[in-house]
Amino acid sequence: MNSILLIPIYEPSDKTVRFMKQLIATLPVPIVIVDDGSGSEYHDTFQQFVQEQHVHFLSYPINQGKGFALRYGMRYIEKHFPEKNGFVTADSDGQHTIQDITRALEKAQFIQSNQIILGIRSFSKEATPTKSYYGNRLTSQLFRFATKIKLEDTQTGLRVFATIQIPNLVAIKGNRFEYEMNVLLALKEFEWDLETFTIETIYENNNEQTHFRPIKDSLLVYFPFLRFLLSSLTSSFVDIGFFMLLSLVLGKAGEMIFLATLLARVTAGICNYYLNKQFVFSDEAPVQKSSWKYLVLFIAQLVISGVSVSALSTIFSSLLIIKLFVDLSLFFFSFQIQKYFIFNHTT
Repeated sequence: MNSILLIPIYEPSDKTVRFMKQLIATLPVPIVIVDDGSGSEYHDTFQQFVQEQHVHFLSYPINQGKGFALRYGMRYIEKHFPEKNGFVTADSDGQHTIQDITRALEKAQFIQSNQIILGIRSFSKEATPTKSYYGNRLTSQLFRFATKIKLEDTQTGLRVFATIQIPNLVAIKGNRFEYEMNVLLALKEFEWDLETFTIETIYENNNEQTHFRPIKDSLLVYFPFLRFLLSSLTSSFVDIGFFMLLSLVLGKAGEMIFLATLLARVTAGICNYYLNKQFVFSDEAPVQKSSWKYLVLFIAQLVISGVSVSALSTIFSSLLIIKLFVDLSLFFFSFQIQKYFIFNHTT
């Protein structure tokens, strides 16, 4: 089979040992197992299932997180198995059946260099643990908002990649569970097509074995979205604060309101550009590559905001409410343009 399997493991349980023994006995493909710093007390546990000839066992002393472990294994695959067309990442807790992993390995044999294939679970409220059900729903909606891609299962660990994609994959940031979300957010940047296939949905013992930390790791998963929101809120506070100050100084005549909006937007725009470039999208390209695009968006928003606020001020008395309404409407438009046009390195 022209594919390889990569599995990160942290503190394997008896259930993990049973599953891995069965998996290794069933699959004849090379299997790269990464011990994500479980510690010396788990040495004998790993030795129960890593002795087979087609198993490649990697380890390091300190726990680094799933994202780190995946990249660690990818580098090994790139160095030792460059001839393999594709590889599969899977979890060790039994959430992926051997049959589904086998199907993924078959797909990896023929995956194209511009493809990513995900094994997608179907979620029902009755059959899914509460934290997993609502976590997946929230993440799915946020992901759709950010990328315009409808994906029911953004947290699946059963993924198929082309080996040639490894240099890009190891460059993606994130050491823990947020890494897998960051890979999906990079689809547009690397111009990768997303394909899916349905797999069995398995949650045993209310998913208690997972090492996913609901609060801390959820914040890491949602952090790419939160960064843009924080940047926008910061710029909005600058915009609104400066606008209200200028409106007090210049007065509330229609032309003065437009001027106050103009000056406030310029100040907030400069702030927002640098926050988004450095903090949100981590754009290392020269300023001149993105600044002119941002300027076009900035002018468009400036005109729309100024005209809208000025016009609505003749109907409604509260300038603050008018300003908030107009800018909230522009928020969604601005995110999409910046994500896919201004700070997209491939454009």
